[in-house]
Amino acid sequence: MKLSSIYNSVIKMRKGILKKLILVVILSFVIFGSYYGVDAIFSTSYEIPTTRASLGEFVIALNENGTVNAKRAVTLSAPRIRGLQITWLAPEGTMVQKGDPLIKFDATKQEADLAEHESNLKIKQAALERTRQEYTIQEKQLRLALEKARRNYDEKKHEAPRVAEEAKLELELAELNIEAKLDQLRSDVEKAEVEVSRARDRVELAKKELAQLTLTANIPGLVVYLEIWKGGTMGKVQEGDSPWPGQGLINLPDLSEMIVETTVSEVDANKVDTGQEVEVILDAFPDRRYRGVVTKKSTLARKKDYNSRINVFDVEVSILDSDERLKPGMSASCVIIINRIPDVVSVPLEAVFEKEGRTVVYLDNKKKREVSVGRRNDMFIEIVNGLEGGEEICLIDPTLEEPGLPGEKATEPEINKGRRLQNEDQAKGQRSRKRP
Repeated sequence: MKLSSIYNSVIKMRKGILKKLILVVILSFVIFGSYYGVDAIFSTSYEIPTTRASLGEFVIALNENGTVNAKRAVTLSAPRIRGLQITWLAPEGTMVQKGDPLIKFDATKQEADLAEHESNLKIKQAALERTRQEYTIQEKQLRLALEKARRNYDEKKHEAPRVAEEAKLELELAELNIEAKLDQLRSDVEKAEVEVSRARDRVELAKKELAQLTLTANIPGLVVYLEIWKGGTMGKVQEGDSPWPGQGLINLPDLSEMIVETTVSEVDANKVDTGQEVEVILDAFPDRRYRGVVTKKSTLARKKDYNSRINVFDVEVSILDSDERLKPGMSASCVIIINRIPDVVSVPLEAVFEKEGRTVVYLDNKKKREVSVGRRNDMFIEIVNGLEGGEEICLIDPTLEEPGLPGEKATEPEINKGRRLQNEDQAKGQRSRKRP
């Protein structure tokens, strides 16, 4: 009896120990699973971005933003006539040729004035014709009377002195009469001619004024409406407006020659000169590159903005390629080529780092390699020594526990060194161009 009770006690004890062991194992799994699960959740693995060191042409350039415009443009203004009202406009955005109508004004008054002046001219011309006819008739009659007086004098000059004297006086009177009356008649004709000339001038002036009420294109181009003052607000010109005399209404850019108006800072101004190659990229068509050339650089600097302390020089870039999509006002970026250097090993700026006072890059196996840098542009830097081109290099520092942005630890002193070399090369290039 005692043996069975002892046996049962042992069995119960073993079961209790087994349950505790199972509980411990479960708790261990829970603890370790939770630890590694949380660690897996909050720890991130990352791939190091890489690129290849390139060997080829190294381009040093300036990237500047600007605005597309037409090299030649004409502004059409309202004629110097009062009481104008627009009755018709060429649709905005249409292409027109030289001589095409662009704006028409109400011509009711001018047409009435022209009709009145033309009628008055006809009256004056008729009066002139009558005066001339009167002159012709009077001249013939006076000359006939003079001829009779001469014959009478010739017949009576040998008669009695009294008869001869009367005949002579009649002849002299006839001569004086013809001169006086012809002078008066000539004066009447001249006066009538002046009246006709004045009436004709009024007609020509009325025709000219009427012609001014239709504005035509001086050059082929694109119709662009201008904004005018409209009773307290500015708005684009439209039919029914009554502009002031001389007010600009339509801008007509010639799209056959397009330019980009941009600026360069006074720091970079000495690097830019006329004749330099330019790549033009439109924001609207980023996949298309246009050939360009620097055609003008301002002589004096100006403030970039009204309250800005930055001084800039205005630069004009002519676009050499034609494209009907080019329109004034479009945003563009200009890559002004300063220099092209062949057979240069270069890497992105963010692939260069400074470690313990040395300039290094990291290969794809995370091994660092010391390099010497040279010139640079906005995205790449020249590797003078240390790489041959084609090597796979890291864009971030692989030795950091937490990755940063590409190029976060890039070596600023060496980058500045590249700028200095670039400026020295530019200065040498300018001196060589100035030599005869």
